[in-house]
Amino acid sequence: MQLLISKIVHDKYQNLFIMKNFFNKKKNINLVFGALLMVIFGQALYIGKLFSEKNSKHYEVNLVQINTKKDSVDYLKMKQDLSLVDHSVREINSFLLSKNISDKRISALVQDSLANTVYLAKQSNRYSQYLIDLQNKLQQVPLGLPTDGYISSNFGTRKNPIPPKKIMLASVKPVSKPVEVEKDSLGNPITPVSGTNVASVTKNNPPTEADQMQFHKGLDIAVPYGSDVRCAATGTVIFAGQKGGYGNCVIVSHGNGLATLYGHLSEILVKVNNVVKVNDVLAKSGNTGRSTGPHLHYEVHKNNTPVNPKLFLNL
Repeated sequence: MQLLISKIVHDKYQNLFIMKNFFNKKKNINLVFGALLMVIFGQALYIGKLFSEKNSKHYEVNLVQINTKKDSVDYLKMKQDLSLVDHSVREINSFLLSKNISDKRISALVQDSLANTVYLAKQSNRYSQYLIDLQNKLQQVPLGLPTDGYISSNFGTRKNPIPPKKIMLASVKPVSKPVEVEKDSLGNPITPVSGTNVASVTKNNPPTEADQMQFHKGLDIAVPYGSDVRCAATGTVIFAGQKGGYGNCVIVSHGNGLATLYGHLSEILVKVNNVVKVNDVLAKSGNTGRSTGPHLHYEVHKNNTPVNPKLFLNL
């Protein structure tokens, strides 16, 4: 046992001695460090290669996606959609200008600029469809005034412009009302003191009634007799003829619960069930019906209820 331990210790010291002699030589030390550096450098190259291959693959994947998106762009269709957008915007602006209405939200579409072709291709069709729908809806809304002139009477409560007529019959004599004389608490008439006006002790007649008020359902537009009355929006004529105090009257239904009424006309140029467009001449202004002079009475109805037409003078 002691011999075995002695041998192990001897071998250990012998190995240490050999290593000490090895490292004592400068050349041997340089070889060891050189080998270590080569291993480290080789590992660095290997790691760099792995990252390079990964980036190349990622780039190739992204390049395929980009090329796929560009290949999916139909440039001819995009050009057609953009042309339709430009045409629709110009028509909408022209229509609003004809109604003396401007809207900055619509004008902004003319200056809209989209640089990305892929995004532009996706959005151009949506823009064109949106503008077509907007154009159709605007055509069905009674915007602006249906004739030239100025508003002489507004929507709402107003004094009756036509006073009630007083009928005077020659065969009827005016009936004089008996003068009521004041009496005391016992019922005896009070004799006026000399010099006192009898009228001062008699009761006056009741005061006259206040001016008659009425609700005006639309706008009165002062225009010369025979002026063109234009349709405010596309629709269908549902009434054309005489209608009570409106005189000669035209009513047009525009859909979505909207309708317009044109009254006091001198001449009607359309018939029931006629389909009319914006600015089509429906009639000529006049003085028929209950009217104080040549003008156009214009109403806008929403679900059969008159609303203020001024709500439709601006967007």
